[in-house]
Amino acid sequence: MKKADIKVLLVDDDVIERKSLKRELTLNRCEYHVVETSTAEEAFVYLDNMTFDVVIIDYHMPRISGIEAVIRLRNMPNLKHTAIVMVSNNSDEALMLECINAGAQDFLLKSEVTESQLTRTILQSRQRHELEQQLYESYQEVKNLAERDKLTGLHNRYYFDEALVQMLAHQKRHPDELTAVMLFDLDKFKHINDTFGHEMGDKLLVAVADRLLKALRGDTLFARFGGDEFVLACSQLRSIRHVKGLLKRLLKTFDTAFVVDEHELFCSCSVGVAIAPANGESSEELLKLADIAMYRAKRSPQLQYCFFEDNMQEAFLSKYKIESELRHAIEHDEFVLHYQPIIDMQSKRVAGAEALIRWPQALTSKNPGVFIPVAEESGLIQAIGKWVLQQAFRDLQKRLKEVDFTYVSVNVSPCQLCESGFFSYVESLIKQYEVPASALVFEVTETALLSEDTVTLNTLNSLHDLGIRIALDDFGTGFSSISHLLSCPIDIVKIDKSIIQNITCPNSKHKNMLEGLTYLLSQLNISIIAEGIETQEQSALCQRLGIKLTQGFLYYRPASEVELQLLLNNTIEQ
Repeated sequence: MKKADIKVLLVDDDVIERKSLKRELTLNRCEYHVVETSTAEEAFVYLDNMTFDVVIIDYHMPRISGIEAVIRLRNMPNLKHTAIVMVSNNSDEALMLECINAGAQDFLLKSEVTESQLTRTILQSRQRHELEQQLYESYQEVKNLAERDKLTGLHNRYYFDEALVQMLAHQKRHPDELTAVMLFDLDKFKHINDTFGHEMGDKLLVAVADRLLKALRGDTLFARFGGDEFVLACSQLRSIRHVKGLLKRLLKTFDTAFVVDEHELFCSCSVGVAIAPANGESSEELLKLADIAMYRAKRSPQLQYCFFEDNMQEAFLSKYKIESELRHAIEHDEFVLHYQPIIDMQSKRVAGAEALIRWPQALTSKNPGVFIPVAEESGLIQAIGKWVLQQAFRDLQKRLKEVDFTYVSVNVSPCQLCESGFFSYVESLIKQYEVPASALVFEVTETALLSEDTVTLNTLNSLHDLGIRIALDDFGTGFSSISHLLSCPIDIVKIDKSIIQNITCPNSKHKNMLEGLTYLLSQLNISIIAEGIETQEQSALCQRLGIKLTQGFLYYRPASEVELQLLLNNTIEQ
């Protein structure tokens, strides 16, 4: 820009001072386009309608002081590239500093203004202002990068934490209002990543963020925490009913498939909710409690969202302790395998044995029914499951060399079956330990089949084709479906002990059910194991119904590998 192009707005209520400043400008060989005004209010009108390079404003103005005017000028969006020079007859250094801090680029004493000094000040002020703008824009860019999620463009956790603190401060001043923190976690997102690849998973996250954002009102705080977790906070709510209404509106957005690269992906989520001030008053506490509630929702198939309740924290802390202990146990090899024999009812000999994990050094709970679900929720089941398989294969290899033994049965978690590399891992173990696939049975529960997951079904079919038999465990506990017997490669059904232990009761429907199941399964050429046999009467009834394999405390309790070896040797000698 040429000097002659510089547009100046001169603001001074003293007409003589104003003309003096204008004269100094016109004495310069370079022409300035100067507009004069006597009040700050008139200056604001000019600035709304015209663009100026420099505003020269007197410190002592009627109604609005020069300092107030500078602050207001700096907040006007169309003054982004305008420099401000303050002039005054007051030489107080504190006053000069106050003006600069308010946003002026320079401060001049009127008594010392000359043509050359004024021109130099204008040019330097403009240059300084441009530099300040560049630094400000750079700062804003860095700040934006620091506060934004790179993938979705949403705010990140850093920004959310800071903004939630401010939101809760407002809530404390309005105790009749509620602030809700909602933590969203996508269900089975890992499966989508494993099936379609991480690029597709990233595109799905962007689509989810976009859809949720469109469903929110403008003042809702919304961020991505990383991975497949999103969080939002909403203030100025009047009741829990309003929170539920917002949740239902957001969850409804998941009813329609997300179209990503011509693929239709159906995606659901689990939501945990914490309310201020009822559940907590700090951002850290509310996020922690929302996280606890979210895990409750994720564990309950019938729940999409869950509000935090006081008793959740105790259960969460207990599971956290178990998870910490499990990590230590994995690192220090603290698990052992015991084996419960499976009995052939005709020969009364041991036909096989079920491998059962035991954790003798556990401090919180030694019960697998307690620590295995925690391992599944935390993702530790993959490491534990690999250890169980490797140990079972190692024991089986030794056992097959020493005694006449049919098979070992190993429980496999649904989390393992949906893991893409699970089949390859099993195949490598068979080769490593040189055990026949026919000596292996993998037990799965019907929960692994409920989602009709194609990865799980493909894995089961591949294992079955390899020669491994598949047993459906806990049949009759509530999820049992005939369709699974027809659509999945099931070789064995294990009738749950809850049925077996009631078959000898008078007028027992359990007996009738067992009789019907035995006939149905025999027609499908599916073997049956009755588990939980504790009395001779139960054993005799199972034998009369034609059930050939049984398992329970009546025969043997789970035993160590050494004890099982002794049992098998004694059986051979007899």
